[in-house]
Amino acid sequence: MILQELVRRTNDTIRRLHELEGKMENVQERSSSLESTSIAKLKSLNDKLSELEGRIKDMDSGIARLESGMEKISKQMGKMARQSDVKELERMFELLSPIRNEALARSFRQEQAVQ
Repeated sequence: MILQELVRRTNDTIRRLHELEGKMENVQERSSSLESTSIAKLKSLNDKLSELEGRIKDMDSGIARLESGMEKISKQMGKMARQSDVKELERMFELLSPIRNEALARSFRQEQAVQ
């Protein structure tokens, strides 16, 4: 009887031990799978990060070119006549126009008088 109880307990302990070993193997497999997945995702994130860094550098150089172009345009705009300058010139031409018209009329009259 005692021997049978000891055998039964030993068998029960061995069965539990096998169950625990199976559970440990499952945990190790899951851990290994998670590690592989994590490594793959980390590599993917690093690749995307590198791509973004490249795009940001391209954008920086594009912005620098735009700023340079804007500076050139600004300098050229400074050299151009302003609308107020153009209007002032128009007024001056209008003032000169009657004088010129009068001079033309005088020379026309002189030519007709000669004829």
